[in-house]
Amino acid sequence: LDLDGTTFTNDKKITAHTKEVIERAIEHGIVVLPCTGRPSSGLPKEFLSMKGVKYAITSNGASIVETDTMKSIYQNNMPYQLAADTVEKLLKIDALMAIYIDGKYYMDEEAAEYMPQFISTSGQLKYFYDVRHLVSDLPGFIRKNQFSAEKIYMMFNDMELRERIKREYESNEAFLTTASMDNLVELNAPTADKGNALLALADILQIPHDQTMACGDHLNDAAMLKKAGFSVAMGNAVPEIKDLCDFVTKTNEEDGVAYVIEKILEGWEMDPSS
Repeated sequence: LDLDGTTFTNDKKITAHTKEVIERAIEHGIVVLPCTGRPSSGLPKEFLSMKGVKYAITSNGASIVETDTMKSIYQNNMPYQLAADTVEKLLKIDALMAIYIDGKYYMDEEAAEYMPQFISTSGQLKYFYDVRHLVSDLPGFIRKNQFSAEKIYMMFNDMELRERIKREYESNEAFLTTASMDNLVELNAPTADKGNALLALADILQIPHDQTMACGDHLNDAAMLKKAGFSVAMGNAVPEIKDLCDFVTKTNEEDGVAYVIEKILEGWEMDPSS
């Protein structure tokens, strides 16, 4: 399950009904997990507190973690030198930039001062303040520690600049370029996407690929929706996502995740072998 715009309502909450339906699915032996662009340190307690949530796909598919220990059981990162060089370049443009390393969210100390200029909602701003780790020389920090990177994240106010940067990196084979919101550009390793991570976890758990389901709403969900055995677009999803999915459920404000899981459970409960 994607989180923002999917499992979460617009005010970043999981309704009691959605939580109850997810827990009922887990009781039936269905593996339910968040699949998100967030790093593991930013995983929401509202999801992790549900009994039986054992795994999470994070950073757009760059990492899979066990939720009880936050230990990574799968990684697909970009090499440290590429990450450091890219960060050094991107710190010079008019964007709010961060990098995800080992499940944590790192920002350049000076650049972090400009967060309120890019983030308009108090809830999102609080989240960024809570999870960020500030470094005085971010490229140097990456090089010194030889940290491979899960994801590089950019937020823009200037949409023309955003389109130019997006096109530039889409043409660069060293990266996979995605976006979970219209003002973002997100960079991962070329094969680090939610779909590959979903199938990797299915292999680890010995679950056939055709027995997987994914729910999402935006373009960074496209890979997992294409690769899942059954794909579900939220009623609030962008048109491109609705077009590629097997089913369109209700919106995130209408318990769309719960609605489609209940449809699955109806058949499951009538025939547990199905």
